[in-house]
Amino acid sequence: MRTFVKTAVTGLVLALASPSVAQQTTEGPQIVVIGNRVSAEAYGRLPAVSDVAISPDGTHVALAESNLAGLTWVSIVNLNNPSERTTHGPPQSTQLRGVGWIDDQHVSFVIDRTYRTDQIPLPGGMRMPGPPRRVDIFRSGVIDIAGGDARVFYTDPENPWADWGAGLIAPIEGDPEYVRLIGGNTNFDRGNAAIYRVNLRANRSNRLTPNGTTTDTVSYTLDQRGQVAVRLDANQQSNRYGVYVYEGPTPRLLIEGVSPYGAPPSVEGLLPDGRVVLSMPADEEAGLAALFAYHRTTGERETLFQRDGLDVAGTLHDPWTRVIIGAAWVADELQVQYFDADLQRVHDAAVASLGGSVQLSNWSRDRSRFIIYAERGMDGGGFYLFTPAANTMRRLAMRYPEIAQHPTGERQAIRYRARDGVSIPAILTLPEGGRTNLPLVLLPHGGPHGPRDDLGFDWWAAFLASRGYAVLQPNYRGSGGYGQAWQEAGYRQWGGLMQNDLDDGVNALARAGIINPQRVCIVGASYGGYATLAGVTMTPERYRCGASVAGVSDLSQMLLETERNTGGEDSMSSDWWRQSIGDRSEDRDSVRAASPVNLASAVTAPVLLIHGTDDTVVPIDQSRRMLRALQGAGKNVRFVELSGDDHWLSDAPTRIRMLHEIETFLDEHLREP
Repeated sequence: MRTFVKTAVTGLVLALASPSVAQQTTEGPQIVVIGNRVSAEAYGRLPAVSDVAISPDGTHVALAESNLAGLTWVSIVNLNNPSERTTHGPPQSTQLRGVGWIDDQHVSFVIDRTYRTDQIPLPGGMRMPGPPRRVDIFRSGVIDIAGGDARVFYTDPENPWADWGAGLIAPIEGDPEYVRLIGGNTNFDRGNAAIYRVNLRANRSNRLTPNGTTTDTVSYTLDQRGQVAVRLDANQQSNRYGVYVYEGPTPRLLIEGVSPYGAPPSVEGLLPDGRVVLSMPADEEAGLAALFAYHRTTGERETLFQRDGLDVAGTLHDPWTRVIIGAAWVADELQVQYFDADLQRVHDAAVASLGGSVQLSNWSRDRSRFIIYAERGMDGGGFYLFTPAANTMRRLAMRYPEIAQHPTGERQAIRYRARDGVSIPAILTLPEGGRTNLPLVLLPHGGPHGPRDDLGFDWWAAFLASRGYAVLQPNYRGSGGYGQAWQEAGYRQWGGLMQNDLDDGVNALARAGIINPQRVCIVGASYGGYATLAGVTMTPERYRCGASVAGVSDLSQMLLETERNTGGEDSMSSDWWRQSIGDRSEDRDSVRAASPVNLASAVTAPVLLIHGTDDTVVPIDQSRRMLRALQGAGKNVRFVELSGDDHWLSDAPTRIRMLHEIETFLDEHLREP
């Protein structure tokens, strides 16, 4: 049994930029440092290195890199000779999302791009359903190290859109020349989900159709050999789901049920012993998500992992076998536990060495070298190479290198009392040296029922704190992560209870003397953008200003657009949004009353609207409607359209512009003269 001790972190082993690629863009944003204050470009840029993966033999790493202009590329570096480096750019006008390894000679990558549906040709003259809209297209590709070429996987050269959105599954045991592409909603003429066996060296493939597959099949889980182990079916009309297991060609029903809005349990994968792991609520009262292991033959169920008062966020997988080797959850920050004792010891040694929040990102097949991701304070996070046998930790790259050199502020978890006595968890970021009578930016998260805010690095909150503002991020009722009961407390509470929880956080900080209640601005994106518009219309006396990024302003229109774009009233997405917001017919009056577009006359504070033209989640028309309403009411409003960017502000230049716009807006309206 090896004993690990705390080790020192040695210096950089890899450069952060690739001259052969980065120099293609000689003009663009520049980072400026004055004293300890770093310009907005350092925060708004895409991470200098967003992903790192180590080869199976542990000799090379692949890095997903970018520069300030938003150009992205894959670098492949020899760990034993870092000067040996090659670079590969993704296809034009696409965003690089991640990297991995198929084998020692092939690096995989994931890209995406936004298209209009009327730009997507389908077989036989078919058209995408519904009116033209924007969709995000994700694709996988491979880099052949020996040949030096990079290409995107296609299963049908005559129909390059047939498999868009399909995820890459590799490596495949016993089938070294092939990978699998697997995904749901990938074929409009041949059922719902599809599996393809694709040749690594040529665009040759064949489609695999497991027995029992129907048009209700939404996903498959494959074993190490690429064989189907689990199939998930879900019917959008009845909201009935079924989980089927395979131990041969014939499927067998494992469990079935009905979901309130058509969302079935999450099939997390397989354990090393072959059992199937599902994520589902552990009880009906709190509805906390837990992991359950099912025997594929007997159907016997065992509780695999759960946490008191918190949802289990997901599972950890071996990068080479894909079996489940641990679980993750979020308390105030991300926590992990490995079911494999050796991996847990490596994790504990990395924590002892680095401190802060630590994750084992991936490792060589023999587990002799590990890629560690760690965040320490406000450093923005970085990637490290850990060699357990030598007990050495070497820094590879920081995600935000300029911020890492000049970290400012302090991030802490707090709780405050809402007006009905419920304790609300929140994250408070304070500027360096400031503790009392501070100006406040209230920064509600999106969703609203998605992942909540935690102590992990937040480039937006860090930027605002660097400008001298306190930043409050409440996990209001309706937020994810605290169980179904907490989430359901926010259903049909847009502009109601969820908004009250935000306002009560401001009151709590004012009572504590941390902030000046006369100097508060509300800023947010997506649902946070809605909360901003609700704040300046429903409680206008509270906020000195409001900035909405990709915010919803007209709830009735949002419900209508969702129905049009996701398969009609019976789609899972439509069911989910009606559950969250309300029904367009049954709740017409309350939905209208909670829509800021109808309340523009109440606004007294300046409003900034920002929206990407290629937003596929909240249509830009939501901000345009609010603009017209505010202008019609004679209010102080500015609208900034971010040309070509999406809901997540994926382009560095537009993300940087957004920060500059908000900095100028806050300087004008929140700072004291």
